[in-house]
Amino acid sequence: MVLVLLAACTEAGVQTYNTAPSVSIVAPLDGDAVEPGALVEFYGVAKDSQEPSTNLQITWTSSIDGVFDTTAADRNGDLLVATNALSGGAHVITLSAVDSRGDSGSQSIELQVGEVNNVQGAPTLVIVSPDPGEQVGASTPITVLATVADDIDAPETLPIEIVDDPDGVVWTGYPAPTGTIEAQFTAHTLGVHTLVINALDSEGKLGTASTSYEAIQDHVPLVNISSPNDGDWYDTVDTITFRGNVSDDTTAKEQLAVQWVSDIQGLLSAAAPDSNGDTTFASPLLGGTHVVTLIATDLEGNAGRDSLVVNVDDPLARDDDGDGYTEYGGDCDDTDDTLSPGEVDICDDIDQDCDGYINDPYWDSYEPNDSSGSRYNLGEVDGGGLWAGDSLELAGLTFSCSSDDDWFYWEADDELWDNVDVQVVVSGFSDLVVELYDGGGNLLDSDSGDGVATATFTSDQFDTGDDDFMVHVYRSSWPAGSCSDTYKLKIKS
Repeated sequence: MVLVLLAACTEAGVQTYNTAPSVSIVAPLDGDAVEPGALVEFYGVAKDSQEPSTNLQITWTSSIDGVFDTTAADRNGDLLVATNALSGGAHVITLSAVDSRGDSGSQSIELQVGEVNNVQGAPTLVIVSPDPGEQVGASTPITVLATVADDIDAPETLPIEIVDDPDGVVWTGYPAPTGTIEAQFTAHTLGVHTLVINALDSEGKLGTASTSYEAIQDHVPLVNISSPNDGDWYDTVDTITFRGNVSDDTTAKEQLAVQWVSDIQGLLSAAAPDSNGDTTFASPLLGGTHVVTLIATDLEGNAGRDSLVVNVDDPLARDDDGDGYTEYGGDCDDTDDTLSPGEVDICDDIDQDCDGYINDPYWDSYEPNDSSGSRYNLGEVDGGGLWAGDSLELAGLTFSCSSDDDWFYWEADDELWDNVDVQVVVSGFSDLVVELYDGGGNLLDSDSGDGVATATFTSDQFDTGDDDFMVHVYRSSWPAGSCSDTYKLKIKS
């Protein structure tokens, strides 16, 4: 064989070689076993020939629980990790180190957590819940769910014992025919617990499985009202927007039961919060000083709350014009301090005393008679026999305001046949208008004049229908300040 050496046209140089880190697990020893929940101290060493140990990327991994520590080595390469949270079962524990160039080294050992079931034919147990390391509120019932099977005995005949370390035996009983084990209890001790389920068959063979959980303090929900501000003022016509936020250490925010409550109106809203814990609603409130409280209750019944004062003013109960009267108190215009029940009507077209009547101190004794429907009944004005006559005179009549009209009604015939002649005379001041109507509202005569106005009617002698009459008197213009002016009304029939 001919060996041919080819020289490349490159410069000769010094090449640098990298070696992988060296890794070893010193403790525990391969194949060791520990009790469930026991504190296990892992001691290892990781070094590298090309760089400091502190630069190495360190990972401790369990084949059951995954990565459980990544603390860097000290400058001597020493590693120390302690944990009591390993799940029950046969673990393969691996320590690995990776240098800055990506080269890695590792070592693994086997570690048994819990009793080793090497008995052939013993019951087989699988724990479904709680999950290893699951955190549970101290007042929250813990649900244990597991399955069991045996090659000899039916599942429902296997006695089951559930032991909690450190709380002791928490449940004994039998599985369902399907092999399902379901039990519930409450932890009495805060901290990490180891849960062991034992099943004993008729041959005395013991099957076991274990897991762990952590009982944490179950605090009341955190509650905060962000809007409105404490002591804010509103009117009853205002829509007030309320906003708050709720959270809890064990219950999801959207699962918290929320209530907004007023000490005056009671429950205002019970809408569920969103996934961020935000809760909001908008509503008007009744007048008064409200203490509004936001209450959040978690799944264990723990309740947290926050409160604030909201002042709600009823505009109708407020004296806006400062005259000493509110609208509830009879003020007909709460923007004008000259109008209120405490005022006295003066002679104008305004109701100063807010009683609903204009210038009623100046009314005559026949008021109110401002329409045909509210007419004043004078009764009979008739002589009482054939061709007999009678008359009636009213004095001191007034028009207290520009809208004041006077209506009067009377009967003028009480015989079968009566020749009814009617004359109505008004006198006293200018711009008088008089209108004469029959009882059916038909206009018979009218007149106007300055000082005197007269309306007349003459009926058929044998007309028995001319019995009832009405007179309407008013002024075509009303001089300001003429409330006390009087006129006379004379009726002949």
